[in-house]
Amino acid sequence: MKPDDELFLKEFFNAVADRPLEPDDPRYVSLYDEALTDDDPVQQLARAVEWSTESVRLFSGYRGAGKSTELRRLKRQLEDAGHLVFLCDMEDYLNLSTAVDVSDFLMAVAGSFDDAIRNTYGGNLASSESYWERLKELVSNWEIEKVNVSAGVSALGIKASLKSDPTFTLRLRKAAEGNLGALVADMHEFCRSRVDALRGHMDPPDRKIVLLLDSVEHIRGPFAIAEAVQSSVENLFAGHATKLRIPELHVVYTVPTYLKVRYPHISQLYEEGALGILPSFKLHEQDGTPIEAAYAAFEKVVGERGNWQRLLGHDRAVLRNLIRNSGGHLRTLLHMLREVAIRARTLPVAGSAVAAAVDHLKAEFLPIPNDDARWLAKISETHQAELQSLQELPSLARFFDTNLVLCYRNGDEWYDVHPLIEEQVRKQAAVPDRRANDLVDTR
Repeated sequence: MKPDDELFLKEFFNAVADRPLEPDDPRYVSLYDEALTDDDPVQQLARAVEWSTESVRLFSGYRGAGKSTELRRLKRQLEDAGHLVFLCDMEDYLNLSTAVDVSDFLMAVAGSFDDAIRNTYGGNLASSESYWERLKELVSNWEIEKVNVSAGVSALGIKASLKSDPTFTLRLRKAAEGNLGALVADMHEFCRSRVDALRGHMDPPDRKIVLLLDSVEHIRGPFAIAEAVQSSVENLFAGHATKLRIPELHVVYTVPTYLKVRYPHISQLYEEGALGILPSFKLHEQDGTPIEAAYAAFEKVVGERGNWQRLLGHDRAVLRNLIRNSGGHLRTLLHMLREVAIRARTLPVAGSAVAAAVDHLKAEFLPIPNDDARWLAKISETHQAELQSLQELPSLARFFDTNLVLCYRNGDEWYDVHPLIEEQVRKQAAVPDRRANDLVDTR
């Protein structure tokens, strides 16, 4: 391969990497501006902030749907309107693979807010004690089993331990049980003081201050403890809704999609319509009719990343087939394009290389347990979740997290299995359940 072809492949490979994009990145394409839907959750979030004195909003999205990128669009839109916005990644502060508790969650919220202010303004607003220093002083009087929970731990040590030391976090939670009211009051007062400090440096001082908390929706433990983790998230956002309201601050919490199943109409605990969900974009109607505007929009997304004709050739059907196999899931499409680039031996690539890339992505879904295949086949047939009981929710959440099932909401909400596995699901579901027949015979 010629050196300039090799360089093109390298650049294309990196251009289609799956990472959040800023709205002013030339590779960013707003699918909400492509006439695919009138339902733009980011626009709705922005208006809720603009039209409210203070607010709490919940923002959810299925994995790989572009939520982190859309949060950056929300940040830019609010900043363009003159407001002050901080975007924090809660993955830097919490262990998101275990159950969450309101005490350490609120500590992480206040700490991330303070860190973001200090990172933005440096010494101008850093003369007062940090939240971590304040927290160490607060918990120094908390005792559990006659042991000071902060003894021998620095302020920054508390911050690090919340994320990386489960034993310390459990001790801190236990100590906070009898001090939760004091913790909440102190956290709210601290955040209010930081808001006041910000307003002293703002012109005009009545601009809204917004805190966007990303990655909270990643809270999902291993399957063995998934139900306990989901229960803890429900308890946090449903049982402690009032504690999550921070005076004089607009807060957007990202939340897992399973929350709306565990606690239907959770918006009523905050304000009507407080939950916005970012879906995958449907490429076909439920009857299989292709939506040409959606194909054109996804082609535009790929075109902004690089010269796809140089990679795939001028036959638009090749790209269209890759888009179809993505199911309208942007992350899958980008992964397939990276796989095509890395397999290329000629330009444009041979059809066998494209097929191999698709097969590689398909293989990552397999094998599918037969019980799962029968459930997935029902979803494919009815376009409903087919959730028989709440006890099955961890399994359904696993389908969503691994993209075995995709959710479409531009229009009525409906579901479908990922196109890469639809044929395999049908084949497995058509095979009789031998174990069930054996049980019948035994009886």
